[in-house]
Amino acid sequence: MSVLRYHRRDLNADLLRAGLGVAACVAPMFFLAPGATATYVLAVPAVFFALFGLRTCLHTRTRITVDDAGLSVSGLSGTRLDWDALDMVKLSYFSTRRDQEAGWMQLKLRGGSARIAIHSTLEDFETVCRLAFHAAQYRDLELSDATARNFAVLGLGAGPEGLAPDIDKTPAALSGWGNPADWRR
Repeated sequence: MSVLRYHRRDLNADLLRAGLGVAACVAPMFFLAPGATATYVLAVPAVFFALFGLRTCLHTRTRITVDDAGLSVSGLSGTRLDWDALDMVKLSYFSTRRDQEAGWMQLKLRGGSARIAIHSTLEDFETVCRLAFHAAQYRDLELSDATARNFAVLGLGAGPEGLAPDIDKTPAALSGWGNPADWRR
């Protein structure tokens, strides 16, 4: 059994981004006339930055306990998901650059009424992915092409040699976002 947390350095960076975003949107509002259209235009991203900051604050209190039987999330909402009840696994990659080389991953798990989403900023994220992958194999769950490719990037499942020739050898394809047909999933 191990207890995992989100990396404090990543959380602090996200909190800084959220704070700067809110400040950049709210500061110009003090120089605008009340009811100006620009006030409403700036209010929308300010709310999104504030929500992002709130979510990051919640991640500072989140603890994920992983064992052979499943995983539990403690924090605002306590959730337990047993590997024997797992019925959906989705591993997504979100790029921050056009060449698809930088970004983060998100692992979504569902088992009955339990739903858990874990971001790659979690310490030992690869171990959680490995356990989820093996549980999905054991339960014979069907994985989408993008999810299978993302697991392959982590060294699980079929490697690059199992992908289609020519178009699937790029890092973007290995991450699940290289083929435009996959973008609609």
